[in-house]
Amino acid sequence: MKRRAVWMILLALLLLPALGQAETRLMVVSDLHYLAKELYQGSELFLRALRAGDGKISQYGEELMDALEAEALHQRPDALIVTGDLSFNGEKASHEALAERFARIEAGGTPVYVIPGNHDINVLSSVAYEENAWRYTKSVTEEEFASIYRDFMCPAEGEGANLSYHVALSDRLWLALADVAYYQGSAQVFGLFTPAHRDWLELVLRDANAAGAQVITCTHHSLVAHTSFSRESFLMLNDTVMADLLRSHGAKLNLSGHLHIQHIAASEGLYDAATGAFCMSPHRYALVTAAEDGTITYETRQLCDEHLPDGFQEMSRAWFADITTEKNRAALADQMIPPEALQDMLDFSARFNAAYFSGVYRSADPAWRQDPGYMAWMEYGENTFGAYLKLVMDEPSGENLYLEIKPSTSTDEST
Repeated sequence: MKRRAVWMILLALLLLPALGQAETRLMVVSDLHYLAKELYQGSELFLRALRAGDGKISQYGEELMDALEAEALHQRPDALIVTGDLSFNGEKASHEALAERFARIEAGGTPVYVIPGNHDINVLSSVAYEENAWRYTKSVTEEEFASIYRDFMCPAEGEGANLSYHVALSDRLWLALADVAYYQGSAQVFGLFTPAHRDWLELVLRDANAAGAQVITCTHHSLVAHTSFSRESFLMLNDTVMADLLRSHGAKLNLSGHLHIQHIAASEGLYDAATGAFCMSPHRYALVTAAEDGTITYETRQLCDEHLPDGFQEMSRAWFADITTEKNRAALADQMIPPEALQDMLDFSARFNAAYFSGVYRSADPAWRQDPGYMAWMEYGENTFGAYLKLVMDEPSGENLYLEIKPSTSTDEST
């Protein structure tokens, strides 16, 4: 019998009084982008690479994993789900270190389940950093990924296409973790739902229906389009095939990541909740609760300050803001912009990006378009950050931090 099976039996015996609980609770994180400490410590080149990115603060991966472990111990969910991009860029050393971290979380009483993302398997750009230099380091194959995470997949070798598998968490709730990442040959940014995925998922859905359980699916890539720009590379290919299959069996919620933006999208009674990147301010995770009456809620949280070093959240917010500011300062360097207007533009870009990525931006709030910084962007920066603003601000943006799905096919009963 596998070690995981023995452990789960022991845990069930220890928690026997809780097995009759009226609800099932999940903790969900995505896009850890963890880099093992020995692959970057003290490297200024690594910090420069991060500053050229979208705001990841992976130089503090150890602190973030410490906080995740503490948060899981505090929340005590029935499972921790990690929806892909576990590693920074597929480094074998990063995966091995993460597996040790997950083992500690399980030892604290929370089962962990993972699926890979586009940064996890057969990544050609896996590198290690040393001071101002870098070198290639070993990535992992699909088989190696399954071996490293064998205790956090059920079964480790996958039961469906790629490394897809399902978990019957309770008599009321099943999880179907669909590995739609495309890494044959080498990792690609897009995801693909294949006929093999469909055959496997249809069988899981039928079995769950027969058992009277509802199914929540988990993928790395989006199942429903969140924004116009996210349709390319972020929305899985053949998304409509998977979506139609879920609707036909009454499934309503897919948990995803990949966007790095905290966002909830809906399409014809089907919801895709993309949990924001854990490695980026404000370091969100989600709590998903399946109640006894079939109601499902998705609620985001951010890491508790008590589980982080003093001042960490403030420092992380400043890191994210500085990256946005400096990128835009460089993009506007050759333009003749009055100093006061330029400062307004830079201040606005930092505030807007923080709100947009963290899921608190609301398109209906008139204050954004009335801001002097926004007006300056429309006048001076239409070909840079201004073009991005026009794209994302014109799209409807509702509640992205909380979702409630009632046990009915009517979308009117969901909020």
